[in-house]
This record gives sequence, structure tokens and C-alpha cells, in this order.
Amino acid sequence: MMVPAGRASRRAVLAGLCALPAVARAQAPWVAPRPVTIIAPFAAGGTTDVMSRLLADAMAPRLGQTVVVENVTGAGGNIGAERAARAAADGTTALFAHVGVFSVNKHLYRNPGFDSLRDFAPVGLVCTNPMVLLVSERSGITTLDQLTERARQGNLRIATAGAGSTMHLGALQFLDATHGRADLIPYRGGAPAVNDLLAGHVDMLIEQAFSAVPNTRSGLARGMLVTGSARLPAFPDIPTAAEAGLPGIDIEIWNALTLPSATPAPIRAAWEAALAAGLGSATVRQRYGQFMGRIPVGEEASAAHLGTLIAVDSRRWGALLAQSNAARLD
Repeated sequence: MMVPAGRASRRAVLAGLCALPAVARAQAPWVAPRPVTIIAPFAAGGTTDVMSRLLADAMAPRLGQTVVVENVTGAGGNIGAERAARAAADGTTALFAHVGVFSVNKHLYRNPGFDSLRDFAPVGLVCTNPMVLLVSERSGITTLDQLTERARQGNLRIATAGAGSTMHLGALQFLDATHGRADLIPYRGGAPAVNDLLAGHVDMLIEQAFSAVPNTRSGLARGMLVTGSARLPAFPDIPTAAEAGLPGIDIEIWNALTLPSATPAPIRAAWEAALAAGLGSATVRQRYGQFMGRIPVGEEASAAHLGTLIAVDSRRWGALLAQSNAARLD
């Protein structure tokens, strides 16, 4: 039986209207179904913790939920990372990753409890922080040539914050680049190491640039070089390692966002968009700048770049630690 043209047209319109909600839902951006947690694997109050909280607040509007930061500490960050790896892959739990946790710990701990490449899906790089090589004013060292000569003579005491710390890796890079030798003195954290540098009990260390500012201004420590690709506004007279003829000293601290590896692609894409929006916040950019942090741009901000960075840093820090015979931890 023939259906009148007018009736057929009405049916087509009604069918189209009924389909609209499904189409709209399919195209709507993902919104977190409940409050979101970003796990920070270090204690509250540190630079990593502060940066994670700034970013969480800036990302919340894009994710459509409150975003809270939970500090889960212990075992050099492994406990927090393991919890994040085992979390439900529904987009409501992420990890504020750190170079030490993701690319160093696997070479220090016999069983970290997770695999950074297998158990996590990269969202994107958050920030990189350069480091500064400092010498004690009481060491008598006033030039990089003097420092290098002391290293080649094996007459140097370098403070670190323990095996596998960024201070330790920076010291190993320095010795490798200068073909030097030194007594590497481990401390239970960066603060006591710096205190002994200022007191003249050790000659040298490499620390995060943000922390180095008050130490150089105290008149008790002298900056020799900075890592990273450019001089820092806070240290305009201190050359980069490359300018100083030691390009092999290129260690930088980085933080990133990751999700459990089984997280579906649409949720990962939503997190990538939220991260880009968060890093575009004027507040985040201003405060990260105070930490001398460099926010990634272009391809460097992509999830693919972060995945490559994790793998590359894992290989190179693993090789450096093996060369130094760093002992594994339980």
C-alpha cells in the first residue's frame, strides 16, 4: 500500500528527531562520572605536590567534576604509583608521575610493584624543571675549570640525596662528562645535603633550580652551570651546560599525568584536552614559572612524546646507574 507523501515526510522527521539524543550523546565530550583523584606519590608541601594541586584546580571545569589530590607516599613513590596502576580504568584516578618514579625506580627496586610502560597510559608532560650545579664558597673553587680539575684529581666531595635521586644522577652525569672521580656522599634528602654544602662539609651538588635561588643569594654557594636548553632568568650570568662545554649534563626533573593502561581511548582524549586547558591557565603558568618550570609546547605536549620520554629516560638512567654499580633496594 502506498503511504501518502505527507505522512512519509512526517515519519522521516519524527525518526530523525528521535535519533538526535543518541547522536548528541555519542558526540558529547566525556565527563567524569564522579569526583576525580590525582595521586601524588610524594609528601604534601613539596614542589611536585604544589604543582599537582594547581593543575587539579585548573583541570576540574574541563573534567566536569571536583579534582582532589591524594598524597600516597612511600618507597620512593612506588606505593602511590602502584595504587594508581591498579585503580579502575574509568578516568577517575590518575597519577602525577615523576621522572624518578617512572624512569629510575625500576633500576633501584627489585620489585617496584608496577611497570611504567606496561601499566600506564600517558596523558602528557606537565612540566620540566632544570637543575643548577652549585659549589660551596668554602671549597675554594671559583671557576668551572677548577672544579673540573679537582674532579679529575679525584679530590672532590659531592652531596646527593641518595642512590637514584636526581641529585645523584646529576652528579654521575658530571663525573661522566668530566672523566672525573669523587666521593659521593648520600644524605636522607636534599635539605641536609644543601646544609652541608653551605657549611663547607661537601664541595658540590646539583639541585633543582628553584631551590638553588636562596642558596646562591646567601653568599655561601656559587652556581657553575644550569641544565636545560636556555639560561634561566634567575641566573642570567650562569651558562648552560652546553655553553660551558659539558653538554652531557642535561638532567631535568619532569612531571606528567598518566592513567591506568586499560583506560579507553575517549577518556584518555578527554584527559589530554583537560591537561592542555589546565596548562593554559594563567594562574598555572604564572606559578609554574615561579618554580622555573617549563611548560611543554607543540609535539612535546603530546601523549606520544611522554611515552617516548619515559622509555628513553629509563634506558639512559638505567645505564648510568649500572655503570656506577648503584645497589638495588628491597
